[in-house]
This record gives sequence, C-alpha cells and structure tokens, in this order.
Amino acid sequence: MELVKNIYLRSYLIIMALYVFLNKGVAYTFLVELLWVTGIVILYLNRKNYSFLIDRKIKILISLLAINFFYIVISSFRYSFFEVFRDSFIFNYAWFIAILFLFKDQTDVIWKSLYFIYKWFPLVAFVNFILQYYVLFFQNIAPFGGIPILLYKNGDMGVHLLISLILYLLNADKFSTKWTLFLLLTITLNFLILSSYSRSGMLSFIISLFLFIIFNKDNVLKERTRKFLKLSPWILLIILPIYANLKVEENFQGRVVGIEQIKNNFSSIIGGSTDATSEDNVVWRLVWWAKIINYSFTPSNIFIGKGLGVNLAISDDIVTNDETLRSPHNFHLNIMSRYGVIVFSIWIYWLILVFRPLFEKQLTGKRLAISCILLAFIFNASFDVFLEGPMGAFPFWSWVGLLFITEAHS
Repeated sequence: MELVKNIYLRSYLIIMALYVFLNKGVAYTFLVELLWVTGIVILYLNRKNYSFLIDRKIKILISLLAINFFYIVISSFRYSFFEVFRDSFIFNYAWFIAILFLFKDQTDVIWKSLYFIYKWFPLVAFVNFILQYYVLFFQNIAPFGGIPILLYKNGDMGVHLLISLILYLLNADKFSTKWTLFLLLTITLNFLILSSYSRSGMLSFIISLFLFIIFNKDNVLKERTRKFLKLSPWILLIILPIYANLKVEENFQGRVVGIEQIKNNFSSIIGGSTDATSEDNVVWRLVWWAKIINYSFTPSNIFIGKGLGVNLAISDDIVTNDETLRSPHNFHLNIMSRYGVIVFSIWIYWLILVFRPLFEKQLTGKRLAISCILLAFIFNASFDVFLEGPMGAFPFWSWVGLLFITEAHS
C-alpha cells in the first residue's frame, strides 16, 4: 500500500504541475477527477491507519459535503445526472483536503515540489504567451475538449504569479542573484500582461501581496521583502520597454496588451473607465448578481435554492443564451443560487474562520503565506468562474489541505 500511496503522491504533484502550467488547455483531460476518485479509494483502503484534524472548520466542511450529497440525490430526479454531478463539484473538490492528510508526514516532499513548480512557472507562462499569440500553429492544437492547449485564463495566472512571488520570498536564500533577477523580471512582465486582460487577476495579486507584506512579522522575511521593493523600480525600468513593444491582436473581450488597457482596467474598477467593453462587462455581472440576490430571498428559494443541474444563465436569470455559461462569475453567489441562503451563510462563516487569524495578525511563516495565497483564490473566484472547475479548485483545496496540515503540526 505504501508503494501505491507513493505513486499516487507523485501523480498528484505531476497533475498539479500540468494544471498550473497549462490551465484551461488540460481542463478536459479529467485527470483531476480521476485523481479525486482514486484518492477516495486509497483513503478508504487506509481508513484504519488514518488520522485527521477535527476542528470547527473541518466540521463545517463535513456538513457542507453531507448537504451536497443530499442535493445530488434530490436534484438527480429533476435534471441530468451528469449536469447535477458536475455542479456538485462546487464542494466535492474539498475531498482533496482529506486525501492530502494521507501524506501529512510527507509535507517536505510536497513543499519541495511546489517550490520547483512555481520557480519555473513565470518562465513557462511567458513562453506560453509568446507561443499562443505569435506562433499560429499552436492556436489550432486542441487535443482536449476542443480547447487550445495553450489557452490560459489570465485571472488564474494572477493567482499563480502571486504564489511564485510568495514562495520566492520564503526561500530567497536558495536563489542565486541571477536567478532572483530573472524570476522577478518574468513575474513582473507576466503581471503587466495579465493586467491588460483581467481585473480580478490583477487585484488578486496586488491585494494578497500587500496583506502578506503588512502582516508579516518575521524579520528575515521583512528584510527580503525590503530588498524586493527596492528592486521593483529598476525591474519596471527594464520591463516596461519590452512590455510596450508586445503587439498582439485583441482578445474576445476587445482587450489588448498595453499601458492604455491597464489604465482603463484600473479606471473601470473605480467607475471612471471610458472603455465601453469593460463597462458592459461590469454591468452584465452586476445585473446577474442582483437577480440572484433578489430571487434567493424569495420563499421558494431562500432555504433550498435552485438546486444542482440547472443552468443558471438560461433559467430564470435570462442573462444570456450561451448554454456553456452555467455560473455567475461569483463562486459565493453560485452557492447562494444553488443551495439557498442558509448554506451560503455557512460558507461565509467558514471563510471567516479560515481568514480571521490572518486579519488578527496571528500568523507567521508558511501559515501566513498559505492564508494570503488562499485569499487570492477567493478574491479571483468572486469575479470569475474559478473554483467551480479543476483549474482553480484543485490547487485551492490542495492549499487548504496544506494549511490544515500545517496547523495540525504547529
């Protein structure tokens, strides 16, 4: 069984690397779902030797998983089981927390693998961008579900770049001066590129990094952060001419790489944008969110919601005719709409329990790093379809598992 567990952990980390490096391009390989099923089987086979952290946060998650199972059974009588089961992964991916506890004594292996993945991620992300926009050949390679293999959601990239930077700050002493400069240059260049395309990715990066810096109490980490901040103007001086000369076509939202686009994105956040596309995007989401809040507090929905399986975009919401758009670009309101206000409130309470130590300035080291990373996931999920699918949910619940393991060891 130990051999099986070791093979599984290696597979887990390889699949993590694939999803970090390729994102949406491998979403339809269903590797994460296969990993999920296999992990639950291994968990069952090891049940006699299994130990798990039980606290209030875990008890709430167990309750949410139990409610989720009930919704799967009930909703299957009304809608396609495939659609119901797919929607149930709003919470089902949380099983990865329990699976990771199988390896609570091998966290050094996990951390080393994560350091390696995110050490190389900024370079991989930039090469991905160059191949995607400058080599037409790759635009036609779509082996999984018709999705181009290099298609990367920019909001997701903002979260992963944050992880790269935080893990660098935790381990700066292990990097040479040349590699440090190279890493920071590629992170900055990628951040400017994604900021042209994604407001949520941009803000997820900025807000979470800011909190990591101001809540940090470790003197060594403070010194590393000061060095990074001192280098930042020089890095921008090098990167901005490169960024300004990147010429690519507009994406499907009419956005293009450039200083002007970043300026419009910032302006649209505070309501001063002259970019009609950005404003239309904001209005479209706000209208949908308002509808969800409105019908969620009606007698027929407040306790049970609409259930799993229903396409929210083309049901009572009537916001689009796109049958592939099932979620309202807000993970929390997706929960409210499908499960009702009570389950939504339980979810918000769980988030408060997770992040309260961060805002009470009780965290240091890895716990501080993971909490800021998780905050970036949650922020991005508040404006995008992120934690509903494996690209965001798999790494998110894996980081939650690492947080709980770290708490159990502290």
